[in-house]
Amino acid sequence: MAPAYPQSTLELNLPKPKWMEQASTPQTPSEWFTLKFPDAASRYGCPFLEMRQTTCDGFKKITPVSVNIDFMASILSGDPRLGHSVVYYETEMQFYYYEPHQNIYKPVSPEKLQVYYRAMVLRCLQELNRDVDKVSLFVQYRDDKTSRAVVNRAKSILACSPDFFSVTSPYQRIKGPELQERLMRVLCETMLEKSDDSFVTVTKAYGYFCRLARQKQLTTIKQSVFRATMQDLVRDTYGMGLRRDVPDSAGKQQEAWKGIRLVETEPT
Repeated sequence: MAPAYPQSTLELNLPKPKWMEQASTPQTPSEWFTLKFPDAASRYGCPFLEMRQTTCDGFKKITPVSVNIDFMASILSGDPRLGHSVVYYETEMQFYYYEPHQNIYKPVSPEKLQVYYRAMVLRCLQELNRDVDKVSLFVQYRDDKTSRAVVNRAKSILACSPDFFSVTSPYQRIKGPELQERLMRVLCETMLEKSDDSFVTVTKAYGYFCRLARQKQLTTIKQSVFRATMQDLVRDTYGMGLRRDVPDSAGKQQEAWKGIRLVETEPT
């Protein structure tokens, strides 16, 4: 029975339990987003504060009146069930998204994340029925002010730890400065081996490192930087220091690690 006068109620709507009728069909923007991103809803709450209005003739209208910025910021990371991931690396003030085909993180601009947010709101209003006030969704919650607020909040919501891209981290980004040290670790741990009658000069090891870096399309580093890092890696791995009294074929002393040899294999 329709009310004798218009009624308005504020609601925090979440999807109905699975055993209830029409549980899988979202009726409001909050239900739509929660079904798409259940983990975000469980952590940050309802996507919208919504007003349900019922007129005297029985018609209903659902209007979102306030957006949950924390929820919207969290969905910029995508659906973790599909392997999506976006992080904010505070050290460089840069967003990165995960490219699953290459198993690597790549930079993404705040503007692209704003486009993604606006696209999700547009998809929401396209899939909901006519009971929803689509004007407010399209105009108010897709404007530049709201999209910028969502991305700015994501800098804290999606912030990763400072060691997320460290040398020992399982996560890798494209052309990160830590990639050179990772390659040096591969060189030290898999391409060197102990050999009492052998030695490896800094110049030879550096030349081999530069060749590997070019194969992986990495920028090279100065030999002095390479020497300083490799000194620590060889000492930690093989327990030997860098010597400066190893003679070459002409009897000239040179910097080298004595007691190891270079194994000519390609890195994995």
